[in-house]
Amino acid sequence: MKNAMMNGSRMVKGIVLLLCLIFFSQTCAYGEDKKIVLKKYPDFKIGFTTQNFAKVMPPTVANIKKMLDFASKQGFSFIEIRDPEAKLTLAECKDLAAYGKKKGVEIVLAVNPGLLDANYWEIFSRAIANANVLNGPKVVRTGGNGNEMVKDTSKQYWTAAEFKQLIENANKAANTAKMFGLQFLIENAREGIKGDGINTFGTADFFGSKGVNSNVGLQLDVANFFCITRVPSSADQIKSFMDDNAEKIGYTHLKSSIKLKAQPVLNGNDLPFEEYFTYLKKYRKNYIAIELDAANTLAEATANHIKSIEYLKKNY
Repeated sequence: MKNAMMNGSRMVKGIVLLLCLIFFSQTCAYGEDKKIVLKKYPDFKIGFTTQNFAKVMPPTVANIKKMLDFASKQGFSFIEIRDPEAKLTLAECKDLAAYGKKKGVEIVLAVNPGLLDANYWEIFSRAIANANVLNGPKVVRTGGNGNEMVKDTSKQYWTAAEFKQLIENANKAANTAKMFGLQFLIENAREGIKGDGINTFGTADFFGSKGVNSNVGLQLDVANFFCITRVPSSADQIKSFMDDNAEKIGYTHLKSSIKLKAQPVLNGNDLPFEEYFTYLKKYRKNYIAIELDAANTLAEATANHIKSIEYLKKNY
């Protein structure tokens, strides 16, 4: 009798364990199914940058948690926190990382100062500490160009002297980031894609053979080649740049530029998204953050994200 009872008890425990495993696997499957998945590119992890909400929700802890709630509900895999001057504290970033894990959403950090800005190193020192505690890919992104172009709206390229200092600063920042287990990323932005290599220098020069070391990675923006740069690029220039630098991509900003103007929703691009997606798929650069022209109201910002998701699902 005693043996029968023990065997019965073991059987009950086994059934309970089996049911728990079945429930857990179904729960995991549901969570995976809920994520945004593109039919043509199922490995892509779709996220968004908090910059899209900048006009109505500045990057405070409370606001970022609301954006993480939204990301989780809509099935985004990650968010980019855009904290221009790294004002979030280390404790706040740890709190956000824990909240992101709870919501099943990864987090990366981006700050804005350019490599030649006077306050670059002061902001960068906070950024690497904050980025290191977040729960997403271990990257830290800063600006490349900064006040040297912001204050001179006609400036198209870096000068030789600026380029020399730019490379030194980028290598120093990247080497420091690597010591903390982070990949340092720079985004293509206002500068033209390629200068003459003697007096003028652009993005391709920055990442080229006379440019930065191998610790410096690229935060690609697919629309900045048209709507942000002072010298719009040709398709051939961009394809050549991608041939040379796609392996260096940390993550991508997916933004629409139509006739050289940034759009409030994803609706195509001056160079079709497919031209970039081919490279991202080939090199498994799967983290893609939607970046939209910032909306004036929260309702509009929310609707623009949902429309952009629908566009991606319909077309890709």
